[in-house]
Amino acid sequence: MIKKNSKKGFSLVEVLIMVFIASFTIFIVWRVYVLYIKISVSNPATFQASFLAEEGIEAVKFMRDSNWTANIATLTPDIPYTLTFDGVVWGVTTTPIYVLGQFDRRVTLSNVNRDVFGNISDSGNIDVNTKKIVVEVSWWKDIATTTRTITTYVSNIFDN
Repeated sequence: MIKKNSKKGFSLVEVLIMVFIASFTIFIVWRVYVLYIKISVSNPATFQASFLAEEGIEAVKFMRDSNWTANIATLTPDIPYTLTFDGVVWGVTTTPIYVLGQFDRRVTLSNVNRDVFGNISDSGNIDVNTKKIVVEVSWWKDIATTTRTITTYVSNIFDN
């Protein structure tokens, strides 16, 4: 009679390979996490500037939503404005205000031209109900000024 090998389970080599793979995976995940934390902690101004630029876009949208005619249409195109917030409403001024004592945030609104097909173009008729918005946040870093910029368009969607 022939005996079958009835041993079931893992050999020592298989266990060692599994431990190695698991250890290597955990090590890689840990290193990526450490790198992420190191980058985040070493450069908080970049993250703050990005959030401030995003907030600038949202502030312009709030101004648009409350009253396009009074808040957006009356602004002079291609003039950098500084955003103000009085605790209730957003506004603009030409006087520089440093956010958190470090960041200079400027919002520039530009006219938008439309071609004969209604597409945004470099030439054509000015669309009085659409503005190009550029929010630029700059701050002093090391020996130079660093800048973060976000560009988008806003339209008078509420016809106000």
